[in-house]
Amino acid sequence: MSFEKFTGESDFDFELNKQKFIENLDYLKTMSVEESTLYKKWQEFNKDVEKSRQWATQIDTIRNKLWTPTDIYNKELTIQEIENLDPIIEFTKNASEWTLVRKLIHTMDWNANPGRNQKYYVKDRTTDKILGLVSLGSDVTSIKVRDDFLGWKKEDKFEEHKLNNTAIASTIVCVQPLGFNMLGGKLIASMTTSSNVREQWKKDYDDLLVGITTTSLYGIHSQYNGIPLWKTLGESNGKILIKPDDSVYLVWNQWLKENHYEEHLKAVSNTGPKQNVINRIFKHLEIKPKEYEHGFKRGVYFANIYENGKEFLRSEIKEEDLIMKPKYQQDTDYINNWWKPKAIKRYTKLLEQNRIKPDSLFYSNIIGMTWEEAKETYLKEVGR
Repeated sequence: MSFEKFTGESDFDFELNKQKFIENLDYLKTMSVEESTLYKKWQEFNKDVEKSRQWATQIDTIRNKLWTPTDIYNKELTIQEIENLDPIIEFTKNASEWTLVRKLIHTMDWNANPGRNQKYYVKDRTTDKILGLVSLGSDVTSIKVRDDFLGWKKEDKFEEHKLNNTAIASTIVCVQPLGFNMLGGKLIASMTTSSNVREQWKKDYDDLLVGITTTSLYGIHSQYNGIPLWKTLGESNGKILIKPDDSVYLVWNQWLKENHYEEHLKAVSNTGPKQNVINRIFKHLEIKPKEYEHGFKRGVYFANIYENGKEFLRSEIKEEDLIMKPKYQQDTDYINNWWKPKAIKRYTKLLEQNRIKPDSLFYSNIIGMTWEEAKETYLKEVGR
């Protein structure tokens, strides 16, 4: 069954497109996790430069909405501003603006999860300035260290539908310089577990949110370590297929759809649709998947909100038997009392050591850059 039978394109060169596909994979395979992450970010803004440039007026407006200290080198003033912060987390339905903010402040490119999806701003109640962003979605069906921690079996997740009682926090990001200098990432991660989020999940999906999963960008050493509201579970296995650039991936995605429609439909209808499609493409191009697994291990973390939450997720107790842990009951009071002293201590130490990073990590300047320029400008920043 030929590609041109469905598309009318008699000039489709199978071998040439296969060669381009493999060459792209070989190039991507050479990248470190930091370089690969930045490369995807660079592509996010430069696949359609004209569209990105149309955001110019919005970009200026967004920059002005982000929280920054008045003078980060003024110790007394900055400590007072940290103490005055009153963090709140707000659900938003304005997906387009939230997405643009996320693209501008997050190191990783943005891909919306299939299934459930919620977007939140974390703001300072007093100034209405943005401190960070959160997104929650349908939880990942299989993460070994999490499933081992919960004692989860397939029957619990799918037949008993307990996967609906957990979520994946696919975005937890704070603005800079709050993040590096004042442990802002720990604040946003903590706010992800707050009552506003749990209540919105119940309102939208009629499921009690019993636990939240998240993963780090760069292994087990991350902003999530040491947060009392999150438990470090270990690392993912890192065996994820490298996703080719769209310039070659979309060609073969379309080929699969046109030539093997049912196979393509099955791939995109299940969890991890892009990985499924890439697997199918590899099969037809006779590429061994093990040769193109990126091996980037990510730390895995879980917010276990109830004392007996694991028993509920294993269907051993009923919802009415759940007992919430006191630190989650105390909500933002607990978060502020825990985070603010640590933020001030971190800031003071960096100031005394002359290690303050005053700049915001804001990706608007990456528009129109070459990849080499982007690497030189941003690569030293993406790990912070």
